[in-house]
Amino acid sequence: MRTFSALFFCAFTAVLSAADPVPVPDAGSPQGHFAVRLTCDRVSESEFLTEESPAVQIVSTASNRVLVQFPYAGDPDDDAQPLRKHIRVHWNADGTAVALSFHNRFYTQMLVYQLKGSLAEPESFMPVTLPDTVPVVKAMIPRFKEFRSRWHVGFQGWPGNHMIQFSAGTGALLKVLGDEDPNFMARYSFTVDIRDPKTPVIKRVERLEED
Repeated sequence: MRTFSALFFCAFTAVLSAADPVPVPDAGSPQGHFAVRLTCDRVSESEFLTEESPAVQIVSTASNRVLVQFPYAGDPDDDAQPLRKHIRVHWNADGTAVALSFHNRFYTQMLVYQLKGSLAEPESFMPVTLPDTVPVVKAMIPRFKEFRSRWHVGFQGWPGNHMIQFSAGTGALLKVLGDEDPNFMARYSFTVDIRDPKTPVIKRVERLEED
């Protein structure tokens, strides 16, 4: 009877812990005002998610108030790893904007949010509408034929509190001339002013060399 009770208690505790919000590692803002967490996650690789659509939250550490909640941007079923291992959180220097990178096996995505209000009295985090990089990259490829894989967007840095730098692109095929190699790695670095989160402005674009 004791063994059964112990097993029931362990199983019940595991379910409770899986349903609680799960902190994303190394996700706190520079001054510690904000944190990032998941509404649910796997406790281990052997477990299924407790919800079909896990969400990401940015919260005030002082009040535990949720300042924004949005769907997990990657594929929750991409592999069996806990989702928190697939998120990288990049704050700007003063903790008023954050870029979240979601890493999947075959592609990466990035979302950016900007603080509304002040550090002392935060109201919410507003989504930043990043420019559509696909037509920009397509226009820069000589004799473009088609893209051949999924789009990648990766964080590079914060040149300033209102300026973000990220890479975007994928492999492409060219309309070949003669014996020319049709493969083209179309990865470009974008520097974008996000001062107005609804209408960011591209300041610079440059091609990235293959690693």
